[in-house]
Parts: sequence; structure tokens; C-alpha cells
Amino acid sequence: MDNLRIIASKNNWIDSRSVETLEKITKFRGVQRVVGLPDLSVGFVPNGVAILAEDRIYPHLIGGDIGCGMSLFEVGIKRKKIKAERFVKYLSRLESLDDVELENERLGYHLGSIGKGNHFAELHLVNEVKDAEIFEALGMNEESLYVLIHSGSRAFGQIVFDSVAGNYNPNEGIDANSAKGKEYLQKHNLAIQYAKQSRVEIAQRMIKAIKINSEIKEVSDTAHNSILKHDKLWLHRKGATPTDSGAIIIAGSRGSLSYLVMPTNNTAYSNYSLAHGAGRKWERSSAEAKLRNRYSKANLARTPIGSRVICSDSKLLYEEAPQVYKNIDVVIDDLVEAGLATIIASFRPILTYKDA
Repeated sequence: MDNLRIIASKNNWIDSRSVETLEKITKFRGVQRVVGLPDLSVGFVPNGVAILAEDRIYPHLIGGDIGCGMSLFEVGIKRKKIKAERFVKYLSRLESLDDVELENERLGYHLGSIGKGNHFAELHLVNEVKDAEIFEALGMNEESLYVLIHSGSRAFGQIVFDSVAGNYNPNEGIDANSAKGKEYLQKHNLAIQYAKQSRVEIAQRMIKAIKINSEIKEVSDTAHNSILKHDKLWLHRKGATPTDSGAIIIAGSRGSLSYLVMPTNNTAYSNYSLAHGAGRKWERSSAEAKLRNRYSKANLARTPIGSRVICSDSKLLYEEAPQVYKNIDVVIDDLVEAGLATIIASFRPILTYKDA
């Protein structure tokens, strides 16, 4: 199909049901091109999708977590002062990061809280620098601690989506220039800003919780759920990272490396988007049944690469186990092989914190 492109090698796992879903989306009114990225996953609308449409917007293609994205922050503490077990002890005392108060407290609509699902706050160390020139140009230090946040607009974005959900034909979308379209887009843009600010506050709560008194510096921030104007078309991203924001962090599962990459100038091929993570290979509804007899909660609280996981919700612990995700190295290799990105550095998680 001319207007559908799947970017994945033979080494990648792509669910045929997801491809069938994307084929249906190509027939929506005004849709010009649909791209499935290497992290294409399973789902009603799969993650790992970038869709260009003319004059029409389709809010259900991105859902309620508008502005969901990844932020990587550098923390002003050196490796020799990083004590993972001590951090585990501090964070284990919390019911959630909401317990950590900031000087300027702003928790309206859950601002500064992680949320469930695949959202998380992680502490990382640099594993390997691949491109020293770009790494240094970004002002990064190989010995620093890094905080990686994956979260979105929480109830705020859901309220925005609910205001239009069910009020339009899903195959026809909404006229972007109509009163309904303009009102949605205005609220959508506020949700994007909300999600970005929330990731900053989550990072601040995280480092305060582990008793580090330091400033944080943003290295990368991108929203991978959005509808934005691109030239004369509307670019819908669901679990797809924009390529016009500099360096991009692409998260692995909590039991694998994550990668900081720089998009190339060739991303028109991928609808100006890159993968956002490893991508699920198992649906959330089946994950626990597949893993319960093979792994205990204690097994999943420590990953194959030695990092620790703090999550009091045992169901969520199974649903988000590293085993349910694809191989992040294959996803990154596919992006590099397609000429879409170059690797700056890899990061190794030492601790993942998930709210119950």
C-alpha cells in the first residue's frame, strides 16, 4: 500500500494485527501517509505510529494521554556519591511521589505525579558514549547521575479528549478549521505544556525523595502523543517521537539500556518521527498470566542487568516486566539502518520507580 510504510528489519517483531489497524487508518478521510516505527506495538491504536492528514484531525488516534513523553535530566552529583541501595531505601518508604512536597506545590489534576501503565521515573548512569563530539556539545558529563521520566498529562489530557470523544465519525475526523477542531487543539496544546511541566516536577520530587540537594538540567524533552501542524498537514503521533527537538531519549524496558540519539536530516521518510521506546510484544491483559508461574514478585523487583524496581502494585509489576517488551537494541538498530538516527550514548538504569 503506497501510503503505508513499516520501518522494521527482519530481526524485529511486528504484530500483523497492528499492521491491519494501520491499513484501516490509511483509508480515513484526508490521511496522506501512515508510518509504523520499529517499536510498533499491539493495541486498539498501536504505539509507534505517525500519521499525516490533510485538513482533518483524529483525537482518538492519540487518546487521552495528550503530551505523554520522555524527559532526561542531568543531576549535579557525581558517580562516586551515587548509592543505589540507599535510594531504594528512601523511595520504598513512599506510597507515591505525591508524598514529596516541593516549595511551589502544584498538584492540580495530578501535576507532578507519575501515573500508572508504562509510566515511570528512573535513575540512570551513562553506560557508553558513542559520539563524544555531540555528547560534549550537549554539555553532558559521563560521571553524572541522570533522571529519566516517562509521563503525560494525566486527568487533564483525559478531560480534553473526553470533550470530543464520541462526537465525530472516527473515519471522518474533525475539520481542523472548525470551531470544534480549534477548541480541541487549543486545549490539546495546554495539555502538552502541562505534561512537560509535570515531568519537570516529577524529576524534582524524585531527587528530593532520595535526599539529593541539586539542580537538574534538561538534556532532552519530547512529547510522543500529539497532533501538531506540519507544513499544511496535521501530524498525529501515538508513541512516536518528534525529530525537530534536538537529542532524543528512547527508553528500553526497565531491564535494558536506553539510548540518547540524534535524528538525521532524512526523517521525512518516517513522517518526521522516531520510536519512543522498545514497544510491547505482549498485550497488558495477557502479561501476568504468561509470567506468574515463571517469576515471583521478588524476581521482577531486580532486573537481569541488576537494577532495582520499586512498585507496590504486583499486577503492574507483571504487566510492565522487561519480558513483555521487544528488544530495544533491535529497535535502535532499525532506526540507524534506516538512516534516521545516530547514537549519542547509552544509559543503564539503576532504579525504576512506579506509582501504585
